[in-house]
Amino acid sequence: MCGLCGFLDLRTEESPRVLLETMTRSLQHRGPDGLGMWMESDQTVGLGHTRLAVIDVEHGRQPMHSADGRYVIVLNGEVYNFRELRLELESNGHRFMTDSDTEVLLESFARWRENCLERLRGMFAFAVFDRTDRSLFLARDRTGIKPLYYHAGARGFVFGSELKAVLAANEMPRRLHYPALAEFLSLSYTIPPKTFFEDIHELVPGTWLSIGQGGLSRARYWTWTRRPADWSETLALDLSEQALVDSLAEHLVSDVPVGAFLSGGIDSSVLVALLVKVLGKRLPTFTVAFDAAGYDESPYARVVAQELGTEHHEIVLKSGEGDLSLVDAVLNRFDQPFGDSSAIPTFLICHEVRKSVKVVIGGDGADEMFGGYRRFWHADLARTVGRFPDWGIRAFKTAMHVVGGATPVLSRQSRRFLHAAGCRDGRRLLALSCYTFPEDLSQILTHPASEQAGAWPESTWRQSGESGGPGGPEFVDATVERALPGDYLRKVDMMSSAHGLEVRLPFLGEKVLECAAKLAMHFRYTVGSNKILLRKLAAKYLPPAISAKAKGGFGIPLDTWLGEGGRKDIQASLLSPSARIGDLIRPDYVQQLLSDFVQGGWDHSKMSRANLYQQVYFLWALERWLDRWKPVL
Repeated sequence: MCGLCGFLDLRTEESPRVLLETMTRSLQHRGPDGLGMWMESDQTVGLGHTRLAVIDVEHGRQPMHSADGRYVIVLNGEVYNFRELRLELESNGHRFMTDSDTEVLLESFARWRENCLERLRGMFAFAVFDRTDRSLFLARDRTGIKPLYYHAGARGFVFGSELKAVLAANEMPRRLHYPALAEFLSLSYTIPPKTFFEDIHELVPGTWLSIGQGGLSRARYWTWTRRPADWSETLALDLSEQALVDSLAEHLVSDVPVGAFLSGGIDSSVLVALLVKVLGKRLPTFTVAFDAAGYDESPYARVVAQELGTEHHEIVLKSGEGDLSLVDAVLNRFDQPFGDSSAIPTFLICHEVRKSVKVVIGGDGADEMFGGYRRFWHADLARTVGRFPDWGIRAFKTAMHVVGGATPVLSRQSRRFLHAAGCRDGRRLLALSCYTFPEDLSQILTHPASEQAGAWPESTWRQSGESGGPGGPEFVDATVERALPGDYLRKVDMMSSAHGLEVRLPFLGEKVLECAAKLAMHFRYTVGSNKILLRKLAAKYLPPAISAKAKGGFGIPLDTWLGEGGRKDIQASLLSPSARIGDLIRPDYVQQLLSDFVQGGWDHSKMSRANLYQQVYFLWALERWLDRWKPVL
């Protein structure tokens, strides 16, 4: 975990050196072990870096120069196969001055330029300046584990690991990007390359960007592509296990101690089991416990820890003990509204883990790769129903309206499903995963904001040429490409970086990605089960109570955790005359939502408990961001 930033040909009234220092220091939390800066003699180019020392602790400082002095690099992340690449480069006559992966990456770029990206196995975002042709090259890892933001305009080029580094330039425009606002209110996050700032973009995962005298160019070097292989179950299980073991071994490369998250779910439990029983590594494990039924998986985590003999740690979150200042601290880390409230427990567990280790293994990516979400099967069912004529779907809706009248939850769920079935393009996948249907945003946004946001682009989600439209396979693809970097990976990166903690994700290792892309869909999920192959792998090493347990989310019971006092504080703040969300969100919507949130008497046929408190969290996140950054609306 590190922070990087810099600029190229930036026209500014500020001192370039002072600006670079301000940008770099804004990222100090990401790399508390060191701060480094480099500027070209004419001060038209600057690179900054804050370091979390994990590999070659003594000699891996950055910015780092190539052996011939032509290139300068700043890197956030790790290249796990750097020793293999080093041997290849040494066989071609190169001699290294350090034992760091950064130097290997730099010399790989010097030799192969952008083609080096296909050779890298790791998580990374990096920038290389070529002092000879005065070009700047930026790249991001395949799935977007490490972030990278940039601004390219008439005043020059600025980039950073977080938005705050880019915004450090006083002249940087701060115009609200209304399409990003619409995405946020529907999904809880923005999809790269969008950010909440119209003039700042997020580099799309699996792509590179180059800017120099010839202008700006970009290209994709990797994309998630399913290529189902004709594997038997035994072969698929063996290959998946070997890919995971190999990936885990790579992710243990470190010169400092490593720990592991252990939620009690299938994903993290399988990883810890393989670490102990196959690789012989017994790492300390960490989990979060809740006192609210339906949210607490800590008993399962205890079972796994006892079975595997790990040194286990629990962080307990109790109802009524919520702290709005903590919520604000979490929201401020993102530099833009982010609506996934599970960032709160993630923030807390990262804080606790950092007391023991600098590096921790996490299970993110398994649900996406191996079919962990029920909505994948729902998409298949929606495609089947979507093949019916329109009059048939209308008849279904009428029938479900009658039946659902006595069962509010069934009414709500059937309405969403039939809405999705009636969409025969990419909007189906959106309908199955959003908090608010895009067509309903006009009931939330003020008229001017709705006009600015415009229509939701259908190209956001995968299409399908099959009769009935997209289904589960396309939903898997869309989740990997959109939700993974937009929500889950962004959350983990920002919450861990807040504490100078590096989270490594073996399920997103290149060997696992390659293997998962070849799995047939029936190894991922069926009508009554999910993560079928992972469950079979879990059954080899763990008790049935773990391998057969239903999926649980890593969420927080926000309403009970805040308590009545906390809920009323949010209500008072958002209904205050000074609240800025009034410029964007309709007052009647805000009043009704907050009344339901505080009193607990909402209409269950229209909204679930989780949807209710998430919608409130959206508004709070938006208000805190508007108050902090004061964008031009």
